[in-house]
Amino acid sequence: MLEQGFLGYINDNQLFGPTDQVLLAVSGGIDSMAMAELFFRTKQPFAMAHVNFNLRGKESDADADFVKNKADEYEVPFHLIHFDTARIAAERGISIQMAARDLRYEWFAKLLEEHTYCCVATAHHKNDVLETLLLNVTRGTGLAGLHGIAARQERTSSYVLVRPLLFATRDDIVDYVRERTVLYREDRSNADDKYARNRIRHHVVPVLADLNPGLWQTLPRSVERFRAAEVLVEAELERSWNEVAEQKKDKWFLPTLKLLEQRELFFRLSEWLKPFGFTYDQVGQVITSLSAEVGQVFESATYRITHDRLPDRQVGLLLEPVPLHHSYETVLTDWPPTDLSLPGDVNLAFSLFTKPADFSFPTDPNVACLDADQLCFPVLIRPWQQGDRFRPLGLSGQKLVSDLLNDQKVSRTDREKVAVLVADGAIAWVIGHRIGHLFRVTERTTRIAQIICSSK
Repeated sequence: MLEQGFLGYINDNQLFGPTDQVLLAVSGGIDSMAMAELFFRTKQPFAMAHVNFNLRGKESDADADFVKNKADEYEVPFHLIHFDTARIAAERGISIQMAARDLRYEWFAKLLEEHTYCCVATAHHKNDVLETLLLNVTRGTGLAGLHGIAARQERTSSYVLVRPLLFATRDDIVDYVRERTVLYREDRSNADDKYARNRIRHHVVPVLADLNPGLWQTLPRSVERFRAAEVLVEAELERSWNEVAEQKKDKWFLPTLKLLEQRELFFRLSEWLKPFGFTYDQVGQVITSLSAEVGQVFESATYRITHDRLPDRQVGLLLEPVPLHHSYETVLTDWPPTDLSLPGDVNLAFSLFTKPADFSFPTDPNVACLDADQLCFPVLIRPWQQGDRFRPLGLSGQKLVSDLLNDQKVSRTDREKVAVLVADGAIAWVIGHRIGHLFRVTERTTRIAQIICSSK
């Protein structure tokens, strides 16, 4: 009997305890009404929640009234909410189906916060598992798309979803409803083959069941194998990521030599980079870049990969958040100003002193000693720009700042942090790299303006 299988499945999977009150998501259809009847007959404490998506006019209202009346009959708490689903979908820029799903689960989360329900139960069953698996395969999926629907899913510490009917097939549910004369509402959209899931349900699953009469017995075993394989693969992906990726703060460097030692590199890199928003097509391009000159850049919405060479001469992939494109201009009206912090975790410390008799230019590019009397105020500090030119110390002609950075092999990402100090329209210092010849300390210099650049 279905009721015995129901209790056994709950206990075997530890979905909830016998005294826990469960919030049932009830649409009024055959599956959710069978679930409510099972809870009622097995004396499991429950409440009912119904969402009116206002997508089918009077039919939607009739569904809501039907579920409310059934909750009254069961003498259990009832929750109802209305959504203008079509309008919300348009506002969010998503499909109506996706909006309905999101709205539904968002509301369930609020109900769990406001009441003492232990979890939310939905009426998914074996057929739903197979249909979801086939849909995922059709659209393209990894192992995560093959293990179907979990019996228990902890979305957060306080938001738990359970599916207590996953042991049953749709035929089992139909037989139970007939046996117990359970009333339900029929959603006409379930018969409409314009929906991909319905086409699979009506035309694909019957063929598979005909090919394998034991389909519903073998399906759970296959799904469990997929789940176990996913666990093993995830462990291997984590192990190899830790072996390859060198992390510093919020950046990771993946040396080319270590990458090329990995078996099934495309699969590994695809899985590693998926959480950072990179697509399979991009991963293919990234792998191709490993055999090309450094410099190629690939971006997702939030992260960037640069095929680059680090200061220690290692070549590989630099993975980092896409930096905010700062546009700033700091104006200095007196010397020495107070210390400054620039975007990119750069600090500047200023001082002013009389030139000593034994003065010599510092060799550290992060220290600039300038003739203070040549710094005509106001002095500006801003990001360098394409087309910026200056006369570097010791040279007779002008040079593009971009060429200077190229000569010093400054990486593409580090260039975005480079700023310049500008006095009277001329670059006095490409900060951290080279001072301008016109602002050098000479025999006639009496006061030295010193700036020390450091990273946080």
